[in-house]
Amino acid sequence: MFRVFFISFFLSLVNGSDIPTVKDGAMELKMIHIVWRHGDRSPTTTFKADPFQEDAWKFGGGGWGQLSPLGMYQHLNLGKKLRNRYVNAVNSTYRFLPAVYDQKTIYVRSTGINRTLISATSNMLGMYGQNGYGNTAGTDFPDALGWPPGFVPIPIHTVDYDSDHIGNMDSVCPRREWLWNLAQQSDEMKEWRNSEAVSSVIDKLTSLVNETWSLEDFWIVPDALFIEQIYYNDTLRKKNAWYSDDFYNQIVAVNDQIYMFQYGIFNKTVTMQNMNIGLELLKVRSGPLMNDMVDRIKKKSDCTYGTNLTDCNWINGLKYFVYSAHDETVYAVLVALGIERFAIIPHGYPLYSAAVSVEYWRNTTDNADYFKLVYHKQSGDDFTVMTSEIEGCVGEYCSMNVLEQIAKKLKPDQPIDQWCLVTESSSSISISISILIFFATFFNHFLL
Repeated sequence: MFRVFFISFFLSLVNGSDIPTVKDGAMELKMIHIVWRHGDRSPTTTFKADPFQEDAWKFGGGGWGQLSPLGMYQHLNLGKKLRNRYVNAVNSTYRFLPAVYDQKTIYVRSTGINRTLISATSNMLGMYGQNGYGNTAGTDFPDALGWPPGFVPIPIHTVDYDSDHIGNMDSVCPRREWLWNLAQQSDEMKEWRNSEAVSSVIDKLTSLVNETWSLEDFWIVPDALFIEQIYYNDTLRKKNAWYSDDFYNQIVAVNDQIYMFQYGIFNKTVTMQNMNIGLELLKVRSGPLMNDMVDRIKKKSDCTYGTNLTDCNWINGLKYFVYSAHDETVYAVLVALGIERFAIIPHGYPLYSAAVSVEYWRNTTDNADYFKLVYHKQSGDDFTVMTSEIEGCVGEYCSMNVLEQIAKKLKPDQPIDQWCLVTESSSSISISISILIFFATFFNHFLL
């Protein structure tokens, strides 16, 4: 016990005694993971009959899927809110992060696409890049004419977009597509698709715009219309005579349900090919992200309080890990935790600059790990503690065991880049492996 205490004390000195300790009674804040959606953008594509094609969108460099000045401003404001929560000593919840950017403390990861990268830059501008934040010219930024006073450039890390299974829920993953095709053959999805309420909306829209969609591409229409209401509302209603608020809401309702099916949310367990389809969809969508967070938290705990101190240099200083990503990335966290209902209204997906923060706390009385879940629903909102909404959690703090069990349940059966290539059931794989082992053993015995 004395050895563990001495190691923890020594590490606290190494990591810098000038960084304050944040405590809430016996609870001590140790690390924050935050997943946010980018800000307002242009449509990423649209339907063929839409009067607003790519040349209608000029901001953010022009074209599809670019962050708008409004989107930049939304993340600037979110960055300021996050500073007020985690940095400022006055009128803030915690003073946890340093006032001036410290590269050992903060790591920002973005998906490799313009709108998430610029959202991350805008957010960091609000959190660490303002004049008056304590930044020093000549140390934190150039003391030169033309450089914005106080602006500190912070590195935004990224990976290949198509293979980013952690941040991009639409990464290239044959297994996810295979599972989705199976799900569409389920009785529940067939009954839903063929119901009068759903088929009438899809058929009406198909007739009006003379275009058909697969269910996974149906989002294109409500997404484009949502954005066009912001930028071209009057023209939209004049040029698309069929458009009405009521019909738009019907389209959105259909799309919201598709969204839920894609994340494995069914009214009852859907079993096909000896698999729980809902669980398998969650494994490839939510599993990589949830396990990435939990593994990092466990590493932080082990390096701070355990006796295995190998490869701890990076994690010891790290306090704030960011995922700058998409609505589906935030949704993946909410679905994994069973609280996706909080993203349903007014839409079935997280809104611009929505953010979910997973705070890792340590109880200094029972020496156990806990977490707190905080949600920022949309631009302009405050942070709301949502921990008690998670099954198995009571109050603001919840045992880390709950989060670990969720991650374990959703962990892909193999590393995700390998698991995405598996387009058959786990039971089939086990049988195939068993057969191969049998024949290998048989022939080996025969040859001997």
